[in-house]
Amino acid sequence: NNDDYILTYKGSGKLAREEIEAALTKEAYEHLLAKIDGHAITKRRYLIPIDKYLVELDVFSGHMEGLVMAEVEFPSIEEANAFVPPSWFGQEVTDDERYHNSNMIMGNPFK
Repeated sequence: NNDDYILTYKGSGKLAREEIEAALTKEAYEHLLAKIDGHAITKRRYLIPIDKYLVELDVFSGHMEGLVMAEVEFPSIEEANAFVPPSWFGQEVTDDERYHNSNMIMGNPFK
């Protein structure tokens, strides 16, 4: 994230899951990056406010070049289920395993 290095742990789950972030130094990031299994996921993130929510629009590069995904985090499952996405969101992929980081690091599942 610009000049900030953040390690993100995402638990299992699709619509709801645990997510923990920890700050890293540049040296720690580079050390861990060299040990990654698979491909690093690289993307540019844009933050777009929609009503009371914040859309994280990710434009991927590297081995996932061409993929664009929008994600919204909600305070509850009820709010997630009630959310009506704008038309530009495209297809809902929350339940599609191909879009999970754990699968995308192993290669582009869309090729």
